[in-house]
Parts: sequence; C-alpha cells; structure tokens
Amino acid sequence: MSNIEKQIKEQRLLLDSDSPREGHEERFLQKLERLPQRRPVRRIRFRHAIQVAASVAIILTSAIVLVRQDKSGSKVANQDIPEAVMEADFYYTSQVDARYNEIQDFEFTDAEEKTVLLKELKDLENYHQQLMKDLEANPDDDRVVNALIRHYQLKLEVMDQIITQLNQVKSEMSEDYEKESI
Repeated sequence: MSNIEKQIKEQRLLLDSDSPREGHEERFLQKLERLPQRRPVRRIRFRHAIQVAASVAIILTSAIVLVRQDKSGSKVANQDIPEAVMEADFYYTSQVDARYNEIQDFEFTDAEEKTVLLKELKDLENYHQQLMKDLEANPDDDRVVNALIRHYQLKLEVMDQIITQLNQVKSEMSEDYEKESI
C-alpha cells in the first residue's frame, strides 16, 4: 500500500464527515485576507480581435473609396442645376428673406415669443437644404424641382399669415391704446 492510501484509511472518519471542523470558515477567511488582491484577468480572444480588426478595415476602406470618388468627380458633381431652377430659387429666397426681415422688425410684447418664432422659421431651412442636396444629385428630376417650389410657396404662405396676424394684433393694440388715452 502506498502512503496516500494509508493516510486515507487512517483518517477515514475525518474525511467522511459532511461538515468541516469547527472554525473552518474563520481560518479560511483569514487566509483569504492574507492573499494579495488580484484583479480579474481580462482575456481577449484572438477570434474576437480579428473580427474587430476586419470590421474597422472594411469601414476605413469604404470611407476612403467614397472620399476618393467624390474628389475625383463623381456622377453627382458632373451634373449642373438648370438655370431656370436657380433663378426660381433666387426669386423665392429673396421673397422669403424680405418677409423674414419684416417679421423680425415687428415689436413683440414678449421677446421670448419673437425668438421662438424666428427660430422656427430658420428651422424650415433644414428641409430646404435637404431639397437642394437632392436637386444637386438629381437636377433633371421634376419631382425634386416641384417639391422645392412647393416648399417655397408654403413657406411664403405661412410667413404671410404670420405677418397678417401680427398686423391684426398691432392694430388691436393701437385701438386699445387710443381708447385708454381718450
């Protein structure tokens, strides 16, 4: 018999018991406290690293291809916007600017209301800019031209309504002021 088998047979009663000896937990905790604190080891798997590297490479490659294509003169850059559309854009832009300046010159009782209104009118420019990008991409597409013109018409109608309402409020206020002064 080997030494290990001999020790197991001699201490069989101790080994067969279900519960550890008294004070086991305290001794175990003391030993744990004496051990140096270790941070968990983070392992990066090779396959995961390869997948990340491949994704980054694909994104960078597609970005480089797109930038080179635009610099070399892509299909979009070769097409010009028709002159009639540019004239219409200039006309409507000047009309919108005139109405915007007219609204800006009104005297508001609340400055916050004025800033909110002017900000909302400026926010309509985002849609106009998107339409202009679409027009640059497809200058011969009548749908984009019609959408651009319709956008200007609606914007002018809204601005005219705002001006009309502001004039009504102004006249009502002046009538009230005249009644109070008499």
